[in-house]
Amino acid sequence: MMQSKDNRIEELLSLLKKENTYVSGARLGEILGISRAGVWKLIKELKAKGYRIESKPKKGYLFVDFPESLDLYGIKEGLKTRLLGRRLHLVEEVDSTNAWAIREALKGAEEGEVFLAEAQTQGRGRMGRKWFSPKGRNIYLSIILKPQMPPQKVPLLNLGASLALAYLLEKLRLEPELKWPNDVLLKGKKVSGILSEAYAEPDRVNFVVLGIGLNVNTRKEDFPEDIRNLATSLLIETGKEFSRNELVKKILEELEDVYFLLKENPQVVLSKWCSYAKVEGRMVEVESFGELIEGVAQGIDEDGALLVKTQEGTKKILAGDVKVKGWGNCY
Repeated sequence: MMQSKDNRIEELLSLLKKENTYVSGARLGEILGISRAGVWKLIKELKAKGYRIESKPKKGYLFVDFPESLDLYGIKEGLKTRLLGRRLHLVEEVDSTNAWAIREALKGAEEGEVFLAEAQTQGRGRMGRKWFSPKGRNIYLSIILKPQMPPQKVPLLNLGASLALAYLLEKLRLEPELKWPNDVLLKGKKVSGILSEAYAEPDRVNFVVLGIGLNVNTRKEDFPEDIRNLATSLLIETGKEFSRNELVKKILEELEDVYFLLKENPQVVLSKWCSYAKVEGRMVEVESFGELIEGVAQGIDEDGALLVKTQEGTKKILAGDVKVKGWGNCY
């Protein structure tokens, strides 16, 4: 069966990366089943997308690096997932990746489809807040999930996603902290946020769109003044820029592992999340739906809700903003 051009480009990239040396156009053409001229056209297209590929007479082609911009081929190449990201969508600009994914889910898009954008014009966080979304610096992605769980369990997906981000950041030799319900912090500053939006019936979830924003290559001076001392990025914390294509790949791989574990043993995910959390066991002040609640955070329950011990008794909080007032242990 004849391969599509996209499949040939993916196979060409895989071959060049695997060889890690110059490969002749004749050999590439033989493997791909196309002429040397056909190989040259594919190489030309990759270079136009920003791929760094060296060409030398009598030696052939050498893969040097991925483009700085997000690229579907670069993300797909070597992606080790069974479900998440098997279908990827990428645009230069969109109102919100979550809004885009919801529109596609309502049209019948499948579980695991991923929606990426270089920039968002109306990027959003929890409780209607805006998410700072400059072009070409960070990661803005949304994933369609169709979990077999009752609606009250959906908050667990936020915890699972933030745990996956913590695993990724640890592998980058950083020390992440998790704050209920959806914040990922580095040195007390927000580096990533999670936003899940569910379409459900009283007894079942039709689909959930899980959005992830990760500040990657944003400089401190690029952040708006009002959040400059509250937010951070991988560049700020490490002093170096990161390949966003590689990071997207790793996010999907870590998230898939946690998602499958959440289906099999949610208690393990809750326990792991708690080990990274910086809220449990401390004096907290929570603003939830206009109510101010003060007390000691007792942990999270099986639905992912925050439990706060107050003078009136223990309260179960499904959503809200938490301010930490003291220190304690996670239990």
